Amino acid sequence: MKLLTVLFLMFFGFAAAQRNLELTPSGFEKAIIERPALPDERLLELSQSWPAFFYKGREPYDVYDVTPNSLKIDGYRDNAFHYRNLGEVFQYRIKYTMDIRFTATAIEVTYTVKDIYADRNITKLTVADFFAPDGRLKDDYRDAKPSLELTMNKLLRSYIGFINR
Repeated sequence: MKLLTVLFLMFFGFAAAQRNLELTPSGFEKAIIERPALPDERLLELSQSWPAFFYKGREPYDVYDVTPNSLKIDGYRDNAFHYRNLGEVFQYRIKYTMDIRFTATAIEVTYTVKDIYADRNITKLTVADFFAPDGRLKDDYRDAKPSLELTMNKLLRSYIGFINR
């Protein structure tokens, strides 16, 4: 029973320690990840390998601007977010950039949604359009924000799991 209690507390303690990315009117906040005990070269190698592992050939991606302690990854996500209008659900695809930087103690990851697609056609919609000028979330996008946050958090957790394995 004690072992079960310890495992329960460890699981929920770890889950609570996971910081979720939040979408703001200016975009996603930077994620600061605890750095594994690996040299920059190994972290760079793992980071460059992660998109092939994550996408498994289903989506195009690009790894670029590679330096000894940073890189950028462009990728796509189908059904990245949705919203409802008059009972109908609209699904959107995104193109995002993942900017990864290694410091002595952490890994900084910044996500930017570059393009939003509807039925594979680029739209003029941006994540800033989800918000009113005063920073409040517009009612039309109350489903879009949490669904996009969920997508980006899945990407981040996949990346963290991959570099920590």
